[in-house]
Amino acid sequence: MRRQLSALCMAFLLTFLLFSAKVMAAPQIVEEFFPSGEITKPQAPFLRYSGVSDNGDSIQMWYNIPKDVLALSNAYNRWSNSDGGNEGFIARFGVEEYRLYLQTDASIDGGSWQYSDEWDEEDWPGLSAPHALAFHCMEGLNNNPNKIYPEMDVSWLTYIEDENTGFLAPIVTPFTIDGGTNYHYDFKNHTMAVRCRLVLEYWARDGERQRIYSPWSPATSIGKNGTQAALNAPDSIEAPILSDFAVVVKNDRNYGRYYLEIPESVYDGVLYCESQADALDPYYIQVQMRVNGGEWQDVYIANPKWIFSGNRLTEPESGLKADDAVSVRARLQCKPLGLVSDWSNVVGVGMAASFTASEWAQGELEEAAALGLIPDVLKDADLTEPITRAEFAAVSVKCYEALTDMKAEPYPSNPFTDTTDAAVLKAFNIGVTNGTGPTTFSPDVILNREQAATMLTRVYKKSEIDGWTLETDGNYKEEFRGMFETPELFIDDENISGWAKDSVYFMKAKGIIDGVGGNKFAPRAITDAEEETGYAQATREQAILIAKRMVKKLG
Repeated sequence: MRRQLSALCMAFLLTFLLFSAKVMAAPQIVEEFFPSGEITKPQAPFLRYSGVSDNGDSIQMWYNIPKDVLALSNAYNRWSNSDGGNEGFIARFGVEEYRLYLQTDASIDGGSWQYSDEWDEEDWPGLSAPHALAFHCMEGLNNNPNKIYPEMDVSWLTYIEDENTGFLAPIVTPFTIDGGTNYHYDFKNHTMAVRCRLVLEYWARDGERQRIYSPWSPATSIGKNGTQAALNAPDSIEAPILSDFAVVVKNDRNYGRYYLEIPESVYDGVLYCESQADALDPYYIQVQMRVNGGEWQDVYIANPKWIFSGNRLTEPESGLKADDAVSVRARLQCKPLGLVSDWSNVVGVGMAASFTASEWAQGELEEAAALGLIPDVLKDADLTEPITRAEFAAVSVKCYEALTDMKAEPYPSNPFTDTTDAAVLKAFNIGVTNGTGPTTFSPDVILNREQAATMLTRVYKKSEIDGWTLETDGNYKEEFRGMFETPELFIDDENISGWAKDSVYFMKAKGIIDGVGGNKFAPRAITDAEEETGYAQATREQAILIAKRMVKKLG
């Protein structure tokens, strides 16, 4: 099993491809990813000794890849999905080829490190190309089925012919089994310390090879005087992030293609499971797809246990047509720890625009997109964030146009000195908003929940009550109250401003607003503490969903 585990881990150490390139005065690969001229120092590696066995001992090692190396790996993965070819690679990274190496060093019982100047020469690279995974493991292997040499890594030159040679000799105990010699490590009486560093090797068009290094990581040690600290089990999993969705044709079939990014914190959890729970591939990627507004369904993803950032292909059982409206989301599961992440953001095409939003809001946001209710200013925004007055004006205009089937026009003469936003001038012209002063609109001020309910109720009044304007609103108070039966009051009714109550309860009566839970509305911040924490601020996704429900229920 340990040989299988090691072989699989070693298989992840893939070399990056080679490409022809232009000469650049300063390689972009260094300027962009390693501006200091060196790679960030890795964290201390993590070691695990397998213990005594008749098949020989093994030492497994995990290491974390620094953020700048992960960024380069992610950039390479994104580029590899393009059609740029060799010249595209040159334009992206500024070199004709590059490779990443890991060098690993060790000392026994506080003795000297094995490193020498030879390690900086071209013929001593180390292990090839760290994969996008943030850790790897390895153990001593060779082709002799009767003998496992007690070596950790080829870059140490620790190959030994017998127990009296090599730097590991002081801690090696030979024994005979089935006519062959095996070795045990004596960590009861000895200590092994390990450190590692990363090397980036790159070539310009003229073929000149150059290198940059990381500093050596802090050392970790196991055995008699070992100082290695135990790892902590995670109690949650951060959700993955999706982007760059497109429908592509491969082998005459349509697939949804997207970039899946694994948060850095996830790698710590995978490291814990593999090193402590002895679980191979402990995490699993679950992907779901929604087609043409249907239900979410689990779909196939290649290599779901390979937890790394990169481009993925997904296809439902029924297949995809080029004009389908498609949504995709993903989450991570860890069976050994019984953990499941939240769903990622949703990406898609057609009706399924790409949203950064709460999972519970995704389905309705897709409906809102299909109805044309998401203004351009919010299409690429984080919809979980609070909404500004200018953004809400844009949502109000979209709602008005959907309810009336009429295009809103901007106010002919801009009365405001602090904005020229066309959506603001449209909302002002149709009478669903006013300024905060004679010449100011305050476009960046955040709206609270009672203000949002009131502004969108004005949209309904404008579309349904002949002659209604913002200035004459008081004249239509009784007519408006006749349009709904007052529902059960919210338990924080006393905190709702008098001017907002009719709008809030109209929204509740029509099933458009149901509060924040427990029959509570949270209309506005009352205390300084609530003000400071953003209590009762209306979010972008809430505003869009209110508009969507109005159009669906009242349109």
